[in-house]
Amino acid sequence: MTLLRSTSPDQARMPRLAAVLSLVASMSLTGANVPFGKAVMAEMPVEVFLVFRFAVASLALAVLVRGEPGPLLRTMSRRQTVSLVLLGFVGSVLFTFFLLEGVKCTSGADAGIITATLPAVVALLGLFVLGQRLAANQFAMVALAVAGILIMQPASAAAGTGALIGNLLVGVAVLCEATFVLLSQGMSAVYKPIRLSLGVSVVSLLASVPFAATALLDFDWASVSFGIWGLATWYALSASALCTILWYRGAAHVETWMAGLATAALPVSALAVSALFLGEEIGIVRMLGAAFVISAIALGALAPGRLEQGRS
Repeated sequence: MTLLRSTSPDQARMPRLAAVLSLVASMSLTGANVPFGKAVMAEMPVEVFLVFRFAVASLALAVLVRGEPGPLLRTMSRRQTVSLVLLGFVGSVLFTFFLLEGVKCTSGADAGIITATLPAVVALLGLFVLGQRLAANQFAMVALAVAGILIMQPASAAAGTGALIGNLLVGVAVLCEATFVLLSQGMSAVYKPIRLSLGVSVVSLLASVPFAATALLDFDWASVSFGIWGLATWYALSASALCTILWYRGAAHVETWMAGLATAALPVSALAVSALFLGEEIGIVRMLGAAFVISAIALGALAPGRLEQGRS
């Protein structure tokens, strides 16, 4: 399967720092949606929200994609079609389902911290799937991010069975997101970000409708407050349109380990939003851990990079 390749002639090479900033912005918005998603789930079943999210995003992207240059999705090879389906089903539908079901049972801050294992998981997938070994300095940057994550981990005083199940579900979401990171590099090297985002969103919508058939029929749409509809709309547009466009802009222009390192911005953002909007306590120690993560990303962004050619 093609996971990483050089960019096509239609894709101009992006400066490394600009690519990293695009990835970090994408993951920061994704992290901000973790606690927002918890608020939405208080009034809307996750199955219904999946359909709403991808329907809203697909409509918005269908408008934005007009006039975008580059190859059309109908020119995809069979392997690229499989990658597109996996990006939509695993990277979007399953990721959202497991993440939002998980945060219903655990705190938004804890869910964000668990997702911070993404850099290590992506690095491991890069090793076992692509055979990419980390250099000493690259390993040190990933280790610094992981150290920050461990420092950010709150004391597990009274975690019940529900919290444990929630944490496990968020852990599965991490695996889905790591798969998304690897697959997105190969696809974003060929297809423009808005068009690729639209393709993934449509696949996600088609995959989520059968999954939510019963819930859609039984759901009382009038029971959702106006504020939650606004929050759900923001989540849909940011997570499935803005975040994916930003991610696909930068993913093909950095190494796999750097893409994984950029995902560490997700828990830092989730932690900040949990404190600002949900009133969860952070503390000096967690702030120090967040500083470690930010330092690791900054060092990775400024390090000299070498984009490897992947297998077709």
